[in-house]
Amino acid sequence: MNGSSGGIESSHPMRPRIVFLVMSAVSKPATIEQLARALAPHLVLVHHDFSQTPNFPLTAPNVRFVPNPKQTGWAVFGFVEGIFHSLQYAMANIDFDYLQLLSPTCLPIKPLEQFEAHVSGGADAHFDCIDLLGDRDALMSVGYRALTPERSFRHRVVRFLSLSYFGATSGRRDEAGIWLRSGAGRGVMPWIAFATVKALSRPWIGRHIFDESFRPYYGTTWFGARRNVIGGMVDMFSRPAVHDYFSRLRISDEFLIPTLLMHLGPRKGPMNHFIQKYDDAHPGEFHEEHFEQLRRSDAFFARKFADNPAAPARVKVLRELAATDAFTPSDLPLASPPPARAPQEDIRKETSGARGTPWVSPSRPAT
Repeated sequence: MNGSSGGIESSHPMRPRIVFLVMSAVSKPATIEQLARALAPHLVLVHHDFSQTPNFPLTAPNVRFVPNPKQTGWAVFGFVEGIFHSLQYAMANIDFDYLQLLSPTCLPIKPLEQFEAHVSGGADAHFDCIDLLGDRDALMSVGYRALTPERSFRHRVVRFLSLSYFGATSGRRDEAGIWLRSGAGRGVMPWIAFATVKALSRPWIGRHIFDESFRPYYGTTWFGARRNVIGGMVDMFSRPAVHDYFSRLRISDEFLIPTLLMHLGPRKGPMNHFIQKYDDAHPGEFHEEHFEQLRRSDAFFARKFADNPAAPARVKVLRELAATDAFTPSDLPLASPPPARAPQEDIRKETSGARGTPWVSPSRPAT
């Protein structure tokens, strides 16, 4: 991916064609409706797990469902399958320049025009990550998840050793959209734990797929990238060795996505998200008291907000940071009207025009 072209070309000279991919399962339809309308006129591609929420109507004109969605869930590989199923669908059916992955509880915290200018710059992908083998905190915090299959005996042993490595007064690092424990405990046990995990990091001992040519990285799932990078990720994920190995890991998306991106070697920019600090395994919520924090952030999106379009923090952020007052709860269909189109209906190729203009047919083939 190194050496790709500089700025994004577009059928509209001032506007890149952006697809926002939203992974949906249990959030309220009105929450995603509000998010989609805040992102108009760009296409919002929704991968929704109808097995978890069967009645899920969305009426925003810039929303399209991903056909044949996967069954998803927290910490299951179906979530990863759903992401890459959606990326593959986008590559085959939609002309776009840039794709940004979002959760239903994300919101823009900058005017959309600023994000459009941002992705038209020099970077090919925007994400943050930590070199798992080069960072002791990362190796000992989450290395057992990357180096051993979740249901294996080795996984249980290495997890126990990793927990015993950190002392009662160990610290915490919030970085790359995730968090890590920091600082070893005292005594011989932390030394034994580190030596064991370090040995397992070598492929001829650990029996994993990582080496110097395919190093493992750890970071948040929520990335954005240009079309050529998305294509490279889809291609790598389809390789049996990659797919099969990551399918056996716990919460594999936090390793898979940054590892693929780093292996592809795009020109890298910082991630587009400001993620609230994690409370153990889940990020906290942003509320009104965090507003100045959000205002000062250089990011373009924040996660996560309450799953309620009327939440004061959501309304305030959309009006004052995203610079729009068109997405307030009073004009959202909070009831459940019949869906505008069948979720599994085939969707013709579409691309976005200028803000305020209708969707138009692509003016050039996908590159």
